[in-house]
Amino acid sequence: MTPSVAWALVRSGHLVRSLRLAPNAAAVVAVAAFLAVRGGDEFIGDLRVVGLLLALGSGYVLDDGAAVTLQASPYSLARRLWLRIGAAAAVVVPLWTAVLARFLPSAPAGDRWAIGLGLTIELAAALTVIWAVAVWGRRHGFEHPGIITTPALLAALLLAASIPQAPMLVGSGPQWTPAHLRWSGILIGATCVLVAGMRDPAARRRSPDHPSRKRQRA
Repeated sequence: MTPSVAWALVRSGHLVRSLRLAPNAAAVVAVAAFLAVRGGDEFIGDLRVVGLLLALGSGYVLDDGAAVTLQASPYSLARRLWLRIGAAAAVVVPLWTAVLARFLPSAPAGDRWAIGLGLTIELAAALTVIWAVAVWGRRHGFEHPGIITTPALLAALLLAASIPQAPMLVGSGPQWTPAHLRWSGILIGATCVLVAGMRDPAARRRSPDHPSRKRQRA
């Protein structure tokens, strides 16, 4: 898929029409309602709730009823999926940036960058986990894998919160940096799983004796 083809899909509105917009729209409305009723005193917890809502709404971006038809497309599976993920990121990134601008002034001046970066890593890890779950759900026959991303994400968060030896959902303090190093490890691992799941099922690694390689050597 060349940039011109991707831009044509966006400009024509085909990409937007092919996405399940209701979950993302519901997440945006829920974020707006949450921000309207919260005072901002517990800003770290509030930001985590906002990130959770955005992640849950983005879990449905890879639902695609036409996926079976498009398997014969000359464009790679990875490019098609990255285009859909990019459409979700176009909603999440500006909204998350605005929310950080709203809440971070409540943090101590010396901790704002660390808190903002740490909570952004948490959101990125949550998004990557649900997209990896959705990708592998599609590979195993789920036409609409978004439905399994919600319980998967909630189960992962409950597991993360229930391990006292390696706390993850910590407040600002001495445990903040170690916790977010662990979040970074989750992000890297989930990214590897996501990229592996985007490989075309029909793709095969060429062996050294593949006929095309023999022709090239000849």
